[in-house]
Amino acid sequence: MAAEVSGISSRTVRRPLVIIVALLFGFCSAAVRAVALEPKPVQPFYNRFSSEDEAKLGVALAHNIEADGIPIAVANGTQRTIRIKRDPALESYLESITLKLARSSQRPEIRYSVRVLDAPDVVNAFSIPGGYIYISSGLLDFVNNEAELAAVLGHEIGHVVARHAINRIARVSLFSLLVDQARDIGLISDEATAHKLADTAMPILFAVDAHTFYSRDDEIEADLLGLYELVRAGWNPEGESTLLARLAKATPQESALTALIATHPNSSDRLLVVQNECKTAAFASGLKLDSAEFRDMKNAMHGVEKDKFPSGLLLPLSVGSGCVAFAVAGLLWSRRRQTS
Repeated sequence: MAAEVSGISSRTVRRPLVIIVALLFGFCSAAVRAVALEPKPVQPFYNRFSSEDEAKLGVALAHNIEADGIPIAVANGTQRTIRIKRDPALESYLESITLKLARSSQRPEIRYSVRVLDAPDVVNAFSIPGGYIYISSGLLDFVNNEAELAAVLGHEIGHVVARHAINRIARVSLFSLLVDQARDIGLISDEATAHKLADTAMPILFAVDAHTFYSRDDEIEADLLGLYELVRAGWNPEGESTLLARLAKATPQESALTALIATHPNSSDRLLVVQNECKTAAFASGLKLDSAEFRDMKNAMHGVEKDKFPSGLLLPLSVGSGCVAFAVAGLLWSRRRQTS
């Protein structure tokens, strides 16, 4: 994936070498929520990217997605490319919902955008740094009311609010620092060795981050952030519960995607957390569940029948964001090599 990310210095991620060691033990811990409390994400100390850096990364990656689409693996081991389906009226409707949610979020200053992926047989959504949200046409067909749709968009805003993708990028980018410091103290004596180390070790680091640091807590945190955004913006929290319940029923337990799904909490587990939060928080009743605009959108769609999706392509929400993070980190490493 080739793109130019300008204005981000290697000093942005330069921190003491001890950070690398600390990261090997992870930072996420699952806690039992005894009381309802909206998460208050704090940028971790190892993430030295500014909001401006985050926006620049998002622009670069969004440009590549716009131009090249998103490659995904399919059941027979081959790949297909999913591309954006431009529909100004649909995008305007989705962004109107996103704007209301964003104003109710902990990062209201970000300008979010929503694009539809032309994938009627894929149920998925993801976000990337800078507030770019992508939702498949299959997921638009899957949701039953506007509150469910708002729950999807609120979840993705939650990932951006908590900086989940940029945090993973920061972790992977620290490998560049490790190589630089090893070269500075003489452990690596030449550029050829440094490049060889990067070429062999970087893919391993991506894999380790995917299975060790792609926190299951991230998904729960995004669910809860989205839930509070949903309620403050005026939508019924039942939308998030019913969506997760239907995903829990539909998500395949055994498929070629089992290993990938294992890095995320089961939809049933997420449902229990959300249901408990709703009971404990005692949200106001009478909030909006549906709208005429949502029904108009559904009537205008020409997707596949709901609940008829091939199991091999029915993905849990936000699976894509981890892969996106690794792609951006690879982009940073590639650019560092070109400028070193």
